Amino acid sequence: MPHAVLFAGQGTQAKGMGEELFDRFPDEVSRADDLLGYDIVRLCVENPDNRLDDTRYTQPALYVVNALAYLESLRQGEPAGDVLLGHSLGEYNALLAAGAFDFETGLRLVMQRATLMAEQQGGAMLAVVGPTLDQLTALLAEHQLGTVDIANRNTSHQNVLSGPAGDIDRAQAVLTGPGVRVARLQVSAAFHSRYMRPARDEFAAFLKGFRFAPLTRTVIANATARPYADAAVARTLSDQIAGVVSWSDSVRLVLRHVPADDFREVGGAGLLTRMVRQIAADAPPTGGTSPTSATPSTAGVTPVADGPRHYRLFGVAYAGGDQRSYHPLGEHSEHLELCPLERPGRGRRAGEQLLWDVDPVVEDLMAQLRVQLTEPYALYGHSLGARLAFLLCRRIRAEGLPAPRHLIVSGECGPSIPSRESGTWRLHGDAFWQRLDLLGGIPAQLRDHHDLMAYYERILRADLTLLGRYEHREERPLNLPITALTGDREPFTDTEIDAWQRETTYRLTRHRLPGDHFFIRQQWPTVAALIDQAVLGTRSRD
Repeated sequence: MPHAVLFAGQGTQAKGMGEELFDRFPDEVSRADDLLGYDIVRLCVENPDNRLDDTRYTQPALYVVNALAYLESLRQGEPAGDVLLGHSLGEYNALLAAGAFDFETGLRLVMQRATLMAEQQGGAMLAVVGPTLDQLTALLAEHQLGTVDIANRNTSHQNVLSGPAGDIDRAQAVLTGPGVRVARLQVSAAFHSRYMRPARDEFAAFLKGFRFAPLTRTVIANATARPYADAAVARTLSDQIAGVVSWSDSVRLVLRHVPADDFREVGGAGLLTRMVRQIAADAPPTGGTSPTSATPSTAGVTPVADGPRHYRLFGVAYAGGDQRSYHPLGEHSEHLELCPLERPGRGRRAGEQLLWDVDPVVEDLMAQLRVQLTEPYALYGHSLGARLAFLLCRRIRAEGLPAPRHLIVSGECGPSIPSRESGTWRLHGDAFWQRLDLLGGIPAQLRDHHDLMAYYERILRADLTLLGRYEHREERPLNLPITALTGDREPFTDTEIDAWQRETTYRLTRHRLPGDHFFIRQQWPTVAALIDQAVLGTRSRD
């Protein structure tokens, strides 16, 4: 089951925080002292001159304590977390845990952020509990408080206002009343509002001197309520300073596939955990489909009325296949527009050189996909096509492009497990063809045409070489659902198919259909219905 980790932000600081952690991590404490130029332990434990309420000290202190608390939780055997969320400043700890930067680099970023944000004087913030977001927006308009921004959308009934101190005073006066509770926050600036744009721009310039590593886990961004893209870490961090903290939307996104009980808070005093439970109670999510080996039926399946009715399905062909490989899918669904991705050396690209290595193939497929990418869409691949479609999803994420609604794979084990055909390309003569005969899919009449045999053998060997040269690289799971289809006469074990679960933060959906490795050719209507069901979010009719 996927696990989410929450990191607390500014406002959770308190005298004595981290006291039980500092002695356990002397190296990290020493490095923090060297960078900060003051004693981090004394600041947190003694709070001299109430410095913990000064943003310039608050943010570095929280970052250090959160980091140590997370390290201690790992020592205690807690899971590292599949999905990471940080509330405002806490997002830096989420990125640290996901490997975007090391401890010292993160502290340097937080120090600069704190300095720039503290320089924007004259602002204030106000927590408002009771009205919904729409009601609060209407109240601000009614009282002509257009100079006040909604900075934090924490839950459906808890929001935070940000703006000039005088206008926040007026908002506090007019909003106080039956059914509404307000509380002034101990800050000296209008964080996460239009008034932070100068700090945002300076921070963006500062970030140009940094390079961030690919994330090893999914991190949900405050500014977008979507997963961070590897190529957009700097831009997203700078935008966060002047952008709204979309906490409720971020949590709802994660609740789609992580139960509220599987969120763990690091730092703070349980405030974020209480928010998660409130958000879950207000809008219970619909969880993922449980894995199943039952044979599905296409009867009584209809698209959800409020979902999209049409989508594009990009198909990545199996070994030896071409743009026609999945053509029947379009004949059995009125919802999908089939968009086959053609590899060089076959079909309409028969005059081009075959590709024998995985990376150039993915680059070629990606070049085709970029120019056709419109939402909503999904990716489908069978056998070799399943692994290539999976790599395309990773590439889409790395480039920060709109993610597919679903990845559908068939006839292949999870990519972390070597393909059962990883050695087939090394076979010669009859042994090569006998192995392919076991898989099915090779017409018997092909043997009577030696010229066609020679033509297809080159294509098959090139494709099977990709399986032989495929090297799985560990990355954080994809933040999109995966459905795996298999034939009941394929030799895959449950463990091999369940390995797809490692690649998604959603619960894996499985279906087993009658047939051998090329079961899809006898099951096109059912396969098309299952793909529609996965992409459109269909339900069985009562």
